[in-house]
Amino acid sequence: MKKLFGLVCCLTASTAFAQADVKQPQLIKKSTIHASITVGYGGIENPVLDADDVTSPILPSFAYYGDNWYFDDFSVGYSLYETENFYVDLLGRFNDDGFFFELDGVDKLYATGVIRSSSGRPTLPTASPINLTPIERDLSYMAGLSSAVNVYDGMWLSAAYVHDVTNVHNGYEIMFNGYHVFELFSGTAGLEAGVNYKNEELIDYYYTVNPSESKTRLLSYNLESATNYYLKVSYEYPISDSFSLDFKLKHTWLDSNLANSHMINKNGYFSGFTGITYHF
Repeated sequence: MKKLFGLVCCLTASTAFAQADVKQPQLIKKSTIHASITVGYGGIENPVLDADDVTSPILPSFAYYGDNWYFDDFSVGYSLYETENFYVDLLGRFNDDGFFFELDGVDKLYATGVIRSSSGRPTLPTASPINLTPIERDLSYMAGLSSAVNVYDGMWLSAAYVHDVTNVHNGYEIMFNGYHVFELFSGTAGLEAGVNYKNEELIDYYYTVNPSESKTRLLSYNLESATNYYLKVSYEYPISDSFSLDFKLKHTWLDSNLANSHMINKNGYFSGFTGITYHF
């Protein structure tokens, strides 16, 4: 259940503040509950070293958009100002970095001592600490402001600032993206591109390896803020009033400084899901 919870959160994180795709009246009608479940295959690549990828055969979704407030899976918001082509919202959402540690037993890192050095060379041998500390990172919930403007028919530009309100790392994120929805082959296609800035406090908390967490002495490596980029494509083809064929695929490019850190083993990762969706 925890892995499914994280899968839903991570797959919906990029649209938590870019509400253009769900506020359009042809996709979501206000003041009604929208629930669906997709049966197929999907998941998230876990970029943390030696952590398992997350996969699932089902992906549930639950959303409600009222006149002023909404929740969309695990994101919540309140409309401060809204017109047909512009809005400003209060926004709350989970930080996705924490799920990389919640969804897998990352204790394998300190137990086997395989954390790589920043230079790519083997880590330097040293005496093991008497009491090794498991690598554990808490989930954080972020809250702040989001805004978007419709620059063209079906094309939105959005921005958001969210800060940790759970006193986990006291960091913040700044997000920008562009989203375009259009009809294609009797279905609805979407293209989304975005950038996500994570400040040094957030990055340092999740991706710094403390001396007591490793059996080997690591070469010094200073983490800084990180700017990640992503591209997402989606397609929904209606089969009937209750069923549709859905496809979502997202690739995230990690900041080069983050990708070369002790705890990361790749430059980016994929997430997505495809299958048949039943709309309740």
